Amino acid sequence: MGEAAIKEFQDVLSVDPNNISAIDGIGSILFNMAGTPYTRAKFEESKTYHMKHIALKPEDPEPYYWIGVIDWTLTYRSNLEMRGKWRLANVNKVLKDDDPMPPPVRDDYTKENGQLIDEGIDKLHKALELRPDYDDAMAYLNLLLRRKADEAATPEERASLLKQADELVDKAKEIKQRKMEAPAKS
Repeated sequence: MGEAAIKEFQDVLSVDPNNISAIDGIGSILFNMAGTPYTRAKFEESKTYHMKHIALKPEDPEPYYWIGVIDWTLTYRSNLEMRGKWRLANVNKVLKDDDPMPPPVRDDYTKENGQLIDEGIDKLHKALELRPDYDDAMAYLNLLLRRKADEAATPEERASLLKQADELVDKAKEIKQRKMEAPAKS
């Protein structure tokens, strides 16, 4: 069904290549299809449609948000896989999900994911610049800062990134709470 929907949106784009709804529709469908089974290429393809949206309407915060979400998804998956491989090779050692990565794993992780992490952080900052109360963008920025902390070479750098992430969680919670209370006041 996803492929059929993409075909319909592509038909729209063949007539109107700048149709934002069709561009977003394809990006969204590809994102959803990429999760089960996990298909990195579909996530990357989804991102190209969000980039097309940005090229047409750079003032919209949503495509920046979606690129951040995709980058987090890819880097989180890679993080889990790399930690899993290390655990299998080091069965007598403990490595919890929130522990710093062992240096050789960290180096490989940074080499494979550093550019995506930085891109995602930049795009989420742009989404927040365009919509300062974008709590979902804050939530994903928090998550990407945690991936950035896995790149940190020193405990101080890691602690600083985790502190920034925690502060974003608190700020996003405050905004969500305000939004929930706002309709009750009117």
